[in-house]
Order: sequence, then structure tokens, then C-alpha cells
Amino acid sequence: MITMKTFFILLLSLNICLTGQSSIQEPISIAKTTINKGAGKTTKAPPSFVFQGYSRKYELNRITNEMAGNHLLGESIAKKVYLLDDWYTKEVAVVPGNPQTKTVIRKPVIYTSVKRMEKYFAKSVQKGEISKESAIEEFNRVLDVALSILNEDTRQFEAEIEALRGEAAKIDLFTRRVNLRY
Repeated sequence: MITMKTFFILLLSLNICLTGQSSIQEPISIAKTTINKGAGKTTKAPPSFVFQGYSRKYELNRITNEMAGNHLLGESIAKKVYLLDDWYTKEVAVVPGNPQTKTVIRKPVIYTSVKRMEKYFAKSVQKGEISKESAIEEFNRVLDVALSILNEDTRQFEAEIEALRGEAAKIDLFTRRVNLRY
């Protein structure tokens, strides 16, 4: 005679065996449909961006070497980094009448990305992973893009920056996938 407890255990194990077998076949059928659906698709090229570019000669001539300071990548880069900091950051009083201030960053995604790229280039040059000339050329292009797009609508561009991982991918975005129209 089977007790109620053993009957439920047998019923439960039978149920597990029957449903387990059907669930084993589901991933196989899903995989087949996924493979068949993906066979005709082509990979989509990453988006490129077009912005208005501007000559910075006038602004750069106004910046003295004392204002810009020294930079590992040279005087021109130091002046552009100074200009980047000046244009993208602003000191705002925390409370009116209080001398304490806080720094407000315009377009923080772009600004912080450029600052991280600056550190990346400095470390790469110091380690000898990249030549100083190519670092100057690439970072100069990054700074030109960042300075030109300050007053542009960059929501899609910022979303693309946030989607990328690693400084090399972000450098590629700034140097190869952005077209500045002068």
C-alpha cells in the first residue's frame, strides 16, 4: 500500500521528468530560429557625426604660456586644454554671500571623456606605447572636436560616448567618426 506522502513524491518526480524533457528541447529550437534569423542580416556600421568646426587661432593667441602652463604634449596642447577647462567649467557660488564655490561642468560626458583621454595619452607616451608625435596629433584632433561641439546638440554623440568602453574606442570616435565642417 502506497502512502499519501510517497504518492505525492512520485507524482512530483514524474512531473519534473516530463516537464524537464520538454524544456531541454526548447533551447535547441530557439537556437535554430536565432541562427536562421541572423543569417540574412548584415552588421550595421557605427554612426558617424558631423559638426560645425571653427578655427581657434584667435582664442589660442590670447592665451599666454603662463596661463596655460606646461603640458607633456607641448605648448599648443597646453593652450587647448586651458581653453577646454575655461569653456567647459564654471565656478558657481554655493550660497549667495558665502565664499565657497562649486564647479559646474557643461556637457560632463564629453569633458570627462576628454580629460580621461588626456591621462591615457600621457601614460601611453611615458610608457613608450605610442610616439609623442602621434599622441600630439590624435589628442589635438580630440581637443578640436571637443572645443567645436560645445554649443552643438550632442545628445546622440554623448550617448555613443557612454556606450563605448575603453579609451581607445573613445579616441577612435573623436578622431575617425566625427567630421568637422569648417
